[in-house]
Amino acid sequence: MQKTPDIESSQFVLGEIEDLFKNGQIFINYDYQRGAIWKRTQKTELIKSIRNSYSVGVLVLYVNESGKYEILDGQQRLIAIKEYIEGTLNLDGTDITAYSDLDKQNKILIDAYCIYYLRIKSHDISTREEDVVQTFLRLQEGSPLNKAEKINAYRGKFKDVFREIREKHPLFVLMAGDKRFRLRLLAAEMLLLEMESDLNNRIFPSLELQSFVYALDKYKKNIPTSKLRNYRGNLDFLHLSLNYLLTALTPRDLLSLYLLISYLRTHRAGNKNLESEFSAFAKDFLRNLNSFSIYDQKPPAGMSRDVFDRYQKYKLESKVMTTPESLKRRFEIILGEFERLKPFIKRDPKRYHDEEEKRTLYFRQKRCLSVL
Repeated sequence: MQKTPDIESSQFVLGEIEDLFKNGQIFINYDYQRGAIWKRTQKTELIKSIRNSYSVGVLVLYVNESGKYEILDGQQRLIAIKEYIEGTLNLDGTDITAYSDLDKQNKILIDAYCIYYLRIKSHDISTREEDVVQTFLRLQEGSPLNKAEKINAYRGKFKDVFREIREKHPLFVLMAGDKRFRLRLLAAEMLLLEMESDLNNRIFPSLELQSFVYALDKYKKNIPTSKLRNYRGNLDFLHLSLNYLLTALTPRDLLSLYLLISYLRTHRAGNKNLESEFSAFAKDFLRNLNSFSIYDQKPPAGMSRDVFDRYQKYKLESKVMTTPESLKRRFEIILGEFERLKPFIKRDPKRYHDEEEKRTLYFRQKRCLSVL
């Protein structure tokens, strides 16, 4: 049987908006909302419509578990009105009178302007999150969200993990800037690669939206502890070994380095010096990668033709970026380059521990026995 949320129509007047935001009765949920994107002309045209008593359309609000209203549709309109009331909307070059300069009669008329909205409330607790996500996504089809914004609209364990990582892990702190959704997407891409890749058989997931929707549902309630531990461990390693290089890395190159370190940490025998070797490799790799343009036909001075061809192929594959085939080829190129520049012995899959790990376990056990 089809389940539909309860929908009621209501209204408030423009003069109430400032207090509704201040009291938290209406709020923007930045877990999935994208912030202010309207241009100044769009905002001023809205204010002109209100001044002329034209309709500005119906808002859609969702009643959350605290009884507060989340904005599902109408965020840009409400932000424009709020900025006008607060005096932060730039009115230069327009014939709009600032809200604070309105005479008493015009202020009463503006404050009394009715804003109509639909109030949605889920009648089924088990489908509440799905209701708000699907309603929000469908309402935004008129102003399409990008992939990062759509992924951030979903809820569940998978979303909670990459959101927390993006906000708290030092790797993303170093890369911080005006890239809130892009860095969340990067954290989500790394998590998806960790959950769905088979490095032994060179099988990788697509990084298109449908793969994330699948993972968001599959790992909605739980993520295997071992996978989560590997994910955090790989990010820790990237942060410690790359450090300041992170500010120079593109997301696509960082994804390749993530796959490489994920492979090396589990397949290389003896990782005692891996941090310093990985750091040195990343510098060499980036220097070679950035020493020529994708349009160059011959290698730069000091680079062999074979090496040039590999890096040229990597650049071309990076333009595709999201397909499993592109991820596979880029991983094979970067792994091949690491093996060329930093030769290593692969761990014997029949052994549980390599020599370094055995020594660590021995001294750890000996220390424990001495305490007893």
